[in-house]
Amino acid sequence: MDKNDRFLSSDEKLLETGLFSDVVVKCGDKEWKLHKAILCTRSVWFEKALTGQFEEATSGVITIQDFQPEAVEWVIRYIYTGVCDIATLRGPEKMTMTNFVTCFEVHSVADFFALSPLAKIALDTLTAEFDTKLPAIQLQQESCKEWLPELCEAIRLVYEDIPISDTAVTSIRKAFVSFIHTARYYFMKEPRFTKFLDEEAPLLSLDLFRAMRATGDFIAHPLDPYCSFCKNKPSRAEKGYYTHIAPEPLKLTACCSNCAVKKDFPSGMQDWLAKDTRALG
Repeated sequence: MDKNDRFLSSDEKLLETGLFSDVVVKCGDKEWKLHKAILCTRSVWFEKALTGQFEEATSGVITIQDFQPEAVEWVIRYIYTGVCDIATLRGPEKMTMTNFVTCFEVHSVADFFALSPLAKIALDTLTAEFDTKLPAIQLQQESCKEWLPELCEAIRLVYEDIPISDTAVTSIRKAFVSFIHTARYYFMKEPRFTKFLDEEAPLLSLDLFRAMRATGDFIAHPLDPYCSFCKNKPSRAEKGYYTHIAPEPLKLTACCSNCAVKKDFPSGMQDWLAKDTRALG
């Protein structure tokens, strides 16, 4: 155990025991006996609350009403330990098929408390899960039907209370748009998802339109699960699986990693890896 780990372990002990606490944080029916020195040096939000002209600075009691106690627990534990394993936050009794909703909730609470490293953990975890699912969906090896309700619930939360005129795309919103846009040929064939778009997510529809307009891609041809060059079908573990919209004729072209290395493309397509390719592996 290095020096930093020892310090964090000691901080975690202070969190668990409440020894030497000088501030109380309350949320719902739960409260934590905490330490100003730790909170203020690791969160700008707590620093302002406990050192400014606010009542909390003199009373030593902070009441949080914007989040559920569970989310506040995530923040406090991260502040004291520097660790956040999103996959285990819910506990075995609340296990889900994906981490879509949890990633959004962690990102939201981290953003509120000005904890950019925690927000990055949430965004990176979400992006990694999207990247894992994309090749399987693109190669038609996996259906989105089982986890589609969780995706829709996460999208509801992302777009909640955002006016239709809002064009400021946050990083978490951009991640969801990118995922749906990349696999749009398959999501748009799923009746439950198109119904969800029509009835509950008009702003996502607008974001998808903007994404297609930005890439100049309005075609809706499914991607051939076989490499367009060697005609082999990449496996689920294939790394570096690419899609590309060839300019002439306008169609989707697939390329496995072996052909990508060889760069054995038809005339006029030698530079498409550098310009227009999305790596899905």
